[in-house]
Amino acid sequence: MSKFIPNLIGTATSAANAATFDVVHPTNGVVHAVQRSTPADIDAAIATAHAALPAWRDTPLARRKEIVIAAADLLTDPNETWAQRLIDANVAETSSSVGWAKGLTGNTHNFMRALVAVADEALAPFEIKTNESLCILTREPYGVCLAMAAWNAVQILTMRSTITPLLAGNTVVFKTSETTPYTQHIFAELLYAAGLPREALTVVHVATEDAPALTAQLVSDKRVRHVNFTGSTRVGSIIAGLAGQNLKPVVMELGGKSGLLLLPDADIETAASHIIAGAFLNAGQICMSTERVFVTASRYDELVAALRAEWAGYKDKQSRALFTQRSAERVKDLVADAYSHGAADVIAEDRTANGHDAFSLFPTILAPINKTMRLYTEESFGPTLAVVVIPDAGRSEAEVLDDMVAQANDTEYGLSSSVWGRDTRRAAAVAGRIECGAIHINGKTPADPPPVPHGGWKNSGWGRFNGVEGLRHFTHTRTIEIPDEHPGKLDLNSMDL
Repeated sequence: MSKFIPNLIGTATSAANAATFDVVHPTNGVVHAVQRSTPADIDAAIATAHAALPAWRDTPLARRKEIVIAAADLLTDPNETWAQRLIDANVAETSSSVGWAKGLTGNTHNFMRALVAVADEALAPFEIKTNESLCILTREPYGVCLAMAAWNAVQILTMRSTITPLLAGNTVVFKTSETTPYTQHIFAELLYAAGLPREALTVVHVATEDAPALTAQLVSDKRVRHVNFTGSTRVGSIIAGLAGQNLKPVVMELGGKSGLLLLPDADIETAASHIIAGAFLNAGQICMSTERVFVTASRYDELVAALRAEWAGYKDKQSRALFTQRSAERVKDLVADAYSHGAADVIAEDRTANGHDAFSLFPTILAPINKTMRLYTEESFGPTLAVVVIPDAGRSEAEVLDDMVAQANDTEYGLSSSVWGRDTRRAAAVAGRIECGAIHINGKTPADPPPVPHGGWKNSGWGRFNGVEGLRHFTHTRTIEIPDEHPGKLDLNSMDL
C-alpha cells in the first residue's frame, strides 16, 4: 500500500516535493510516505478553517445532518468501497486484525447516525421565564476546533472527534495520528464525498519529532477556540496545560485501568467469556480494556476453572504484535514485576510453540495481584489481566463489598468498569459507588453505547463524546433576555453607584 499521503487544506494541492515522513507497520515495515507539515502548513490549515467558519456556522442544522447521514450511508452502500478502504488502511497501518477493523467501521456508521438522531434535542434553543423577563438560550459553536484522535480505534475516534464539532456548527482542523494518517485521510475524503465543504475540515499530518512544537502552535493559535483529544494521559496533560495557558475549553478521553467486580452472587461461568473478551480484544490496546478482575477468595477457584474452560476453546491464543516495540517492552516489564512479587500464571500455555518477536506478547492472566505490584495500578494497554482476590472468610458481606469497591477505586483512572451479580439492583447500587464514567452491569468493560455520553473521571479525562451531552460540549450558551415591559428611566441619584 505504499503511496504519498498529503495534507488536506481546502482545494490547495500539496507540492510533489514536500518533505515526508514514513508510516512504519510494527512488523511489515514502511507502509507509505506522509507529508511532513511545517509551521506554514499549520497556519494555512487554521486560516482555511477560520475563513470557512461563517458559512458553515450558518448552514442549517438540517443540512449538516444530511451530510453526516450521507457519509454514514456511503459506509454501508454495497456499491461503494469506502468501508473496505478504511478496513484495508487500518490493517495496513496497525497490528489490528481484519475483524477488529471491520467492527470499528460498522460501529462508526452506528455512531454517526446516533449523533444525528440527538442533534435537534442537543442544539435546539430553549426558554427560561423569570419574574420580569423571558430568557432565550441558544447553543452556539465555538468556532475553529482542533481535533486529535488516537490510532487504536481509529475509525470511531476520528469520526467522533471531527463529526461532533462539525455537526454543532464548528469548523475543524484535524491533526492525524502519526501512525494512522492514511485511515484518517480516507475518513476525511468520505466526508467530502458526502457533501462537506473541504474548507470546513482541514487535515494536517505531523511527524513525531515535530509534534511538540506544531501541537503547541495549533493549541495556542488565537483562531482555534476549542480542543479535543483522545490518547494517553501523559500527552493529554501536556495538551491540557497548553489549552489552560490559552484559556481554551477541552474535551479529553485519556487512559484507563478498568476493573470488573464479581460480587458474591455473580454468574462466574458466564462472566468468564466477557472477561477474556474484554481483556484481550485488540490485544488489550483499548482504553476500556478489562485490566483487573476482583473476586472473593471463596470463589477464586471457581473463577480460575471458568477462565481455563473458556480459554480451552479460545481460538486467538497466539502471540499478538503490539503497536510499538516500546509498548511491548513496557508490558513485559509489568508482567515481570508481577512475577517477581509472587504472581503466577492462571493459564499455563506453551509460549514457545508460536514464537514471537520484539513486538509480540502472549495473552497473560496473573494472580494474585496486590498493591506491591505495578500491574495493580499502572495501565498496561496490552494483553494482560490481573486477578485481585478479596478476603471474605470471617467478614460480613458489607465488609467484603466495601473492600472490593475501595480497591476498584484505588486507581488514578476512571473510564469504564463492570459489576457482575445476579441481583441487578444490588449490582447497580455497588456501581453507584465506583468512581468512573461508565459502569456496565453484567457486561464487558469495553462498551460505549452510541446514544450515551462517553468519557472519564479523574485522570481518564473530562468532557464527553457521544449523545446529547457530547454535542453540547462543542457549543457554548448565549442568553438573550427580553423584558416583559418596556423599562422606565432609571433614577441614577437614588442608586449607590
